Amino acid sequence: MRAEKLKFHLVMGGCAAFVALMLAALAWVCLQPQTAGVQAAERHAIEQCVQRSEDQSRSEIQRRAQADSCREMRKQYVHKFGGEDS
Repeated sequence: MRAEKLKFHLVMGGCAAFVALMLAALAWVCLQPQTAGVQAAERHAIEQCVQRSEDQSRSEIQRRAQADSCREMRKQYVHKFGGEDS
């Protein structure tokens, strides 16, 4: 019985350590400064997205879904950088 409790506590401690490590990694990524290169790359990704959403070789459903994704990308860009420069 005591060995089972010890095993349980070790597993739970390992899980807690993993969650804490993942939260720390997420915080570290979110706190990294946004450079001009990152901003340019994200702007380029939005432009590519718009091109794919206008591709007539894709079905209407695919183009609409792509356009929705592009709108969300723009929204996140504006939230992150404060406006679109292009």
